[in-house]
Amino acid sequence: MKKTLLYFSAIALFAGISNQVSAQQISFAPITNLDMMIANIFGVQCDGVSNVVLTADPQQVGRFETGAAIGVNSGLVLSTGIVQNSGQPSSVFTSSPLTMASDADIASFGAAAGQVSTNYDACVVTFNFTPSVSDTISFTYLLASEEYPEFSGSSFTDRFLFLVSENGGAPYNIAFLPGTTLPVEINSVNQFTNAQYYIDNLSGTNAGTFVFDGYTVPFVANFYAQVGSTYSIKLVIADVSDAVFDSAIFLEEQESYNDISGGLTVDGLPAEGLLEIFNFVGDTLLASPVYSAVVTNGQYLADSLSTGMYHVRFTPDPILFPTSTPLYFVGGNSWSQAQAIGLPCFLDQGNINTTTLGVLSGNASISGTVTIDTSYTKILLEPFEGALVKLMDDATDEVKAFTYSAVDGTFTFQGVEPGTYYILIDVPYIPQVDEHKILVTDNEIYYGADFEILPDGISAENNLVLSVDNISTFVSAIYPNPAQEELTIVHNAGTALDYTLVSLNGTEVARGIAATGKTNINLSNLESGMYFLTLGEKRERIIITK
Repeated sequence: MKKTLLYFSAIALFAGISNQVSAQQISFAPITNLDMMIANIFGVQCDGVSNVVLTADPQQVGRFETGAAIGVNSGLVLSTGIVQNSGQPSSVFTSSPLTMASDADIASFGAAAGQVSTNYDACVVTFNFTPSVSDTISFTYLLASEEYPEFSGSSFTDRFLFLVSENGGAPYNIAFLPGTTLPVEINSVNQFTNAQYYIDNLSGTNAGTFVFDGYTVPFVANFYAQVGSTYSIKLVIADVSDAVFDSAIFLEEQESYNDISGGLTVDGLPAEGLLEIFNFVGDTLLASPVYSAVVTNGQYLADSLSTGMYHVRFTPDPILFPTSTPLYFVGGNSWSQAQAIGLPCFLDQGNINTTTLGVLSGNASISGTVTIDTSYTKILLEPFEGALVKLMDDATDEVKAFTYSAVDGTFTFQGVEPGTYYILIDVPYIPQVDEHKILVTDNEIYYGADFEILPDGISAENNLVLSVDNISTFVSAIYPNPAQEELTIVHNAGTALDYTLVSLNGTEVARGIAATGKTNINLSNLESGMYFLTLGEKRERIIITK
């Protein structure tokens, strides 16, 4: 198995993602690293790929996954229109004139065959390939089009070419129908001609989730690559005769199983913690890790991952590294900053170098709740447990503190210092569309920093309130956290509340009564580690460091 090495020096803390929502259709996503996507199609020879150039509107290329129903599981889409439109029902006509240039090779191949040469909205990817071993290089692909079935046999024969040139020689097409020299296009495969290779999608299994009215069965293109030679490759698809009705080519990644392994450190020390691997596209609204690897003594191994694109998040052990924040490869504070890793071909190596966060030493607190709309109608909202909640400095966009939403969806930041902040809710693959901006001037208590996870993103509710004495709503603050010698409880419940402090193994280590206002708890006789403080009906995770 091919191994991909990642090297981290990082920080963090983990909680699982719950309330998963599944979907059963082909997934489409934009491509941020086309080099890696092309390399994935080459599989084990990926290191020989270089000089990848896209000549197209960026919307014309994309990544697809879960495509087994059409015969190609995952890989690259090149379209004459907008790739993201491909997941609609076939009853929808997708036609996206993008005013892109024509392609000379599409024109010349058409003219040579006595067909129309005029073409539009060409999507072109070119790159070089230098083989590390002599071998036959094979690619699996299929053509899908909205020209089907009405314009089969007409002048609107949208065309695809897979051109290869060796050592600067004349390019030749390798995308032929089996046993022929016919290029793959609308007029060479349809319901009338070579119908054994044609699939009608106006009805049937994929009609509700795959927009193209027809598509071909998967074909294989191949050429023999010799060590010592340099190959120039061009993939191109274009609308022929006019720019109406989109066509697309689907190129499948090389299927294999791969490992990600490497070493991680925190402030120069061997790391202990958890490595989570998320699918780049994902087939769920809320992404859960597809693989979790335990990091022991700074080493990890994520074994037998299938071909695909991934994001990686590292979370150091919360007891050994209590003031560290979870980080994505190669150093992002949220999934949207993460670098995608392609398997089997990860072309870059990177380091995460960071230090632990400073402990907040102010007197203010900020509390809120994270809920999720499980009905997709903004009617049925349920508490969301395990959301990574980050307190961000508004001026520098740096993480100042972090926590996770509890089982009831609540979270609290204690010890907040004067300054201007916003809160970032990090749930993989769900964007945050707005935020609370919070100006802290002294020992204030803020509550109502509430967020909803909705189908179109994470929204901040307009509930933020500064606590005052005559507010009867129960508000509490517990700080500092992490704590060393003393823990402070502040609440306005209007009556005394019982509290208990319990160790991770369930042993009660402190009990008392917290009067309205401020109560201090002596921690000097306790060991470092994770504890749980119960105050009335609320429970909070406390980290003690010595």
